[in-house]
Amino acid sequence: MREEPVRIDRRLEATLRIPDTSPAAIVVIAHALPTHGGTMRTPIMAAIARACATRGWYALRFNFRGVGASDGEWSGGRHEVDDLAAAVGHARTFAQGLPLGLVGYSFGAFQVLAYLASGGTADAVALVGVGLKDVTFAPRALPDIPRGTFIVAAERDQFGTGAELQAAVPHARVAIVSGVDHFFVGKRDEVGELVANELARNLPVPSHLP
Repeated sequence: MREEPVRIDRRLEATLRIPDTSPAAIVVIAHALPTHGGTMRTPIMAAIARACATRGWYALRFNFRGVGASDGEWSGGRHEVDDLAAAVGHARTFAQGLPLGLVGYSFGAFQVLAYLASGGTADAVALVGVGLKDVTFAPRALPDIPRGTFIVAAERDQFGTGAELQAAVPHARVAIVSGVDHFFVGKRDEVGELVANELARNLPVPSHLP
């Protein structure tokens, strides 16, 4: 597989991981809170993109406004859903006719939920690290999480353990990764595989790939 730089709407920095086979789908991946180090290039984002490309899908990561080489200013989450919508629009144009998956990690997961709540659609969705607390560790109200949504959670997540998340959203399908906190250090490839396995329930995988 290889990776190429991309510019979305001439304002957002992005990178496209390209599989070694003819792509069967495209997956858009949204990163964590930039004020706390989240970018499209963090190790967990790379792990998810690798797992997706291994399944024969394009993997499109992008930086929200004001992050990296993306234009604009960070809006504290008020307008970042527009960036996600732009990335999805680019993906649908670039990979016209291919099924589309959405993945969001931490802050990115909340942006995916906001995008879906606003009427956005995807053929497959997986979320990672949905926090029950904000960065000050104060409890937060979760947005609407559609029934059956798949969420990868960390057993020891400091923003809400996997068990606490299961209790808070019993209608979701929560997969708990043991022995790690919100950053999944040492288990990022496992997260990538869990995400790819979920997306493969609804996205086509070339017959010669797992």
